[in-house]
Amino acid sequence: MTMGKVLILAKQDKHEKPIKKKTIPEQAIKEFDQALLSATEKISVLEEKLTSTLPPEELEIYSSYRAMINDPEVIEKTKDYIKTHHCNAAFAFDQISTAFVVMLEELEDPYLRQRAGDLKMISKTVLEILQGKTTNHQVLHSPTIIVAEKIDPNQLAALDQKNILGLITTQGGITDHTAIVAKALGIPYILGIKNIIQKIRPNDFLVLDSNRGCVYQNPSKKEIDHFKTQIDLKQRQAEQALLSAQTKAYTKSGKTLEVLANVGSVEDAHQALKFGADGIGLLRTELCFLERSSFPDEAAHFEQYTQILNELPDKTYTLRLLDFGTDKKVSYLHTVGEENPALGLRALRLGFSNYDTLLKPQIRAFLRLSKNYAIKILCPMIANNQDLDQIIEAIKSEQQALNAAGEKIKKLPPIGIMVEVPNVAINPQKYIAKADFFSFGTNDLAQFLMAADRTNENVSNYLSTADQTLIQLIENFTQHAQEQKKEISICGELASNANYLSTFIKMGLHALSMPPKLIPTIKAKINSLE
Repeated sequence: MTMGKVLILAKQDKHEKPIKKKTIPEQAIKEFDQALLSATEKISVLEEKLTSTLPPEELEIYSSYRAMINDPEVIEKTKDYIKTHHCNAAFAFDQISTAFVVMLEELEDPYLRQRAGDLKMISKTVLEILQGKTTNHQVLHSPTIIVAEKIDPNQLAALDQKNILGLITTQGGITDHTAIVAKALGIPYILGIKNIIQKIRPNDFLVLDSNRGCVYQNPSKKEIDHFKTQIDLKQRQAEQALLSAQTKAYTKSGKTLEVLANVGSVEDAHQALKFGADGIGLLRTELCFLERSSFPDEAAHFEQYTQILNELPDKTYTLRLLDFGTDKKVSYLHTVGEENPALGLRALRLGFSNYDTLLKPQIRAFLRLSKNYAIKILCPMIANNQDLDQIIEAIKSEQQALNAAGEKIKKLPPIGIMVEVPNVAINPQKYIAKADFFSFGTNDLAQFLMAADRTNENVSNYLSTADQTLIQLIENFTQHAQEQKKEISICGELASNANYLSTFIKMGLHALSMPPKLIPTIKAKINSLE
């Protein structure tokens, strides 16, 4: 429940129809390719902005958006249109994407019709880039309940989250992407109220009860006082949980584990501090690559991570080496599209294929940081011992090179494995002795176990059935690790599932890592356990 003044948001889903112009096909195709890269980067930056706020399964929305931008059929037809008509890329793309939207809107399947709205949004993004235009996002100067005909997830992500009290739209429903993102952000919302725009006036005072699906327009003082009492009670409960989260959580019998934060930016680290993180269990480093137009050098890596580490200088940080692939295209890295990027040239595989420009500067920055901060290096997408040997050797080699240059890095930071490939998860005895610690990435591990692509909503139901298998694998792995006193943690979605907290504590897990805002709830749950 929430209350406040209204801001009516103007429609932003329309775009200026491009005019057909004669041009050189090769030049237009080049402009089109660049626009696709820029649009992909834009989506990735929005995704990274929400990395610490949204759970991983909700972030998959942005993977689907990238897939739509790079749809092979749309790209091929657009390029063919350019070649046939010798026209500008904007006009050609508009013709092709509009035809696809119309086709989807005419289908009987409600899911596919809903995807037409996503395609409109994505097409508008690409067209704006081709036309050299930018969307002027609404600025929220004070806490506001937003009322709109519709709002897409990208618009929602671009707004100042701190000033969004609630969201009401005339279009949409509980299954669309805006609802999913709003729920994950903790924004009270009601979507699909017909004619709400006609009934609401600017600066009206609203009470939004999302649990009951009710909106109260300009209520009386007595009604406002009643609603305020309910809101204040929930606020006090949240404040108490936040206060309790500032100390380590223990069960009533004295058992504990660390509750860590997943972060990807300075703001994320600030949120981790605010919500009582015991440390940083996963520092995603992708933003250093995605927010640039050229390869980040060693200095760029060092500077960006230093800014994040300085938010919690006394905590331990687990820094993950690059973990992206052809699904997150960057303009300065030329890669060949893959049918299944999750199983392709990603993470360290991509890093070693471009070692001097991708992986080497990052490793060297990590090692230099280890002189002044308590860090651990997490290695993603390890599939066999050869992968692990290769990255350990690379880290040792860079340490030697840095020391030869006068850095004096006496000790390597702990080097760990992201347990996300089944071959590692089912064979702990082959890896326990070699790595210093292990962190289960349950999201990727679940998709590999269930043969269900995380980005494909048609098979997402399989992922929710993987929990018991994941628990069995983690428990078995933990038993082997404890024999050699190696730490095990979880940094995937499963980590914040309160239903398994007792199981995790009994296993003897070292830590759970999750989006910062979930930490108070999980710590409160631990404190309540026997």
